[in-house]
Amino acid sequence: MNKEVLKFSLRQILSKWPLHLTAIPPLRMAAVLVIIHYTRTSPRILLTKRNSTLKMHKGEIAFPGGEFSKQDKSLYDTATRETREEIGLIIEHKDILGRLQSVRTVTSNFCIVPFVTLQDKILEPRILINEVQEVIDAPLFDLLDTLQIDLEHQALSTKSLHKFTYQSEVIWGATARIIKQLHDCLYVKRDFC
Repeated sequence: MNKEVLKFSLRQILSKWPLHLTAIPPLRMAAVLVIIHYTRTSPRILLTKRNSTLKMHKGEIAFPGGEFSKQDKSLYDTATRETREEIGLIIEHKDILGRLQSVRTVTSNFCIVPFVTLQDKILEPRILINEVQEVIDAPLFDLLDTLQIDLEHQALSTKSLHKFTYQSEVIWGATARIIKQLHDCLYVKRDFC
């Protein structure tokens, strides 16, 4: 799928975000950045593997991002600041296409706002803080093709849960629910390109 078709497809589901979002007690607000890029010829998506020594979500696959901080003017600022701090990529406001629907974590009481950017090329990501163990640069449609029902974690939710896999990594929880939104928008579009 070429970049323009992908951008058109994404715009069908992306929302423009409010300038200021605040936490809705008892939820804690967080934001992530879904980075889709064409550094190689086909679209790829960046994920991180969280360090196995962390207190929450240790060893899980996630998008770059994190908890809203008082220094952030908006959740957009949270997503771009955390991306810069975690993997050294600087994404400008003008490069954000919009946001997907917010998702809740099933184990840690976060409401996560996923912002989306589509880049021609990116610099080589580099791990800058100990929260990140590894950067994963996966082919977008290969990842989307791995969609499965997540029976292992089903007891955590009353809704259907899904998972994706990349190499030996299982992607579940909030990250999988964000990727599922991309899947639902883009999977059918692939046949027309």
